[in-house]
Amino acid sequence: MAGWLSKATSLFQPPPPPVDPFEVECECGGRVIGLRTPTYQKRPCPRCQRPVFVLPSNPYPHPKPKAAPALKTAPSQSTTTKSDLSTSRTTVDPGPPPAVSKSGKPSAAGPPRGDKAIAVEESTLAAEPKRRVFTPLRLLAFAIVSMTALTAAAFWYRYQIDAAKAIVTKATDAGEAALREGDFVVAAREYGRARAAVDVLGRTDRAASDIRRMSLQTTAAAKLASSTLTEILEDCLARKKSGQASSIQLTTTDQGGWIIFDTRILPSDENQNLYEIDAPMQFKEATIQIELETEIFRHLPQTESESGGPRVIFAAQLDQLDDPSGDPPIAKLRLNGKSAFLWSSYDVYASIGYRPLDPEREQQTRALLERQLESQP
Repeated sequence: MAGWLSKATSLFQPPPPPVDPFEVECECGGRVIGLRTPTYQKRPCPRCQRPVFVLPSNPYPHPKPKAAPALKTAPSQSTTTKSDLSTSRTTVDPGPPPAVSKSGKPSAAGPPRGDKAIAVEESTLAAEPKRRVFTPLRLLAFAIVSMTALTAAAFWYRYQIDAAKAIVTKATDAGEAALREGDFVVAAREYGRARAAVDVLGRTDRAASDIRRMSLQTTAAAKLASSTLTEILEDCLARKKSGQASSIQLTTTDQGGWIIFDTRILPSDENQNLYEIDAPMQFKEATIQIELETEIFRHLPQTESESGGPRVIFAAQLDQLDDPSGDPPIAKLRLNGKSAFLWSSYDVYASIGYRPLDPEREQQTRALLERQLESQP
């Protein structure tokens, strides 16, 4: 009686869940195996220890496999009975559960027998897809950033142009006012700002050329050498004689100072850009010859008929003084050809203190400066 009652009671109880093993492949190539549970699992990979997602056990019955389609060429297979279909179905044997090691992790002795189709599907779901480098979203973001950068650059360029236009007018007026007051330092600073502005604008018109020339002349006027050329050379020769230096060296102050020359020039027969100043300076120790290598005299009109070469007014910085040699000893003073430029403004020239006392000489000087202005590009 008790046995019959227990059997009847067991009919109303749900059957135990079937053993459902799994085998999921990790991205690194390792395989995670084990038994499914009613909930999902995240099992560590035995190779890289990364968590691998495992689906829970399927509470629904597995679908029955479809029968193989009948071939039209085989008439015996065109009429398949229900009994034949039932006999063609196979039941998947889950096989014994995988061996578990002492540490609680499934043994990797061999893959368990299970539903291969579900295992392949889960491995595909668990593996993360490879990310593409160029995605539509990234291309759109790159296009937005590029357009923003180009727009900002265009606005910045436009701002610089507008600012340069305002600086040219304001700085030129301030430079002219400083010249009228005799303040060459302020005039050089303001004309320097105006020159930088016209360089930004890329202007090559006559007004821009005048601003560049005024910037050079006011800079030379503001940074004239503190000593005369005669005093500088006497000091260099004295230091050479006293043995304080093994060779004649110009100080940094002497090299940075500007000197204005009103003299005649003698072109060299060997180098078309090399000129000798027709004003040798005689000292007890040696004779000093001044040389300048530059292209500023190339387009100067030859209007002087007197001997000794054409008269020019130019400014330059000192470069170096060679040791005296020969008998009698002659030393060469080389001017910095990169800094040399032709003078063109009579007002600045006279404001420095070079105004001629003779009216005829003054008229000649004005005419010379006008010719030098016309010869410059």
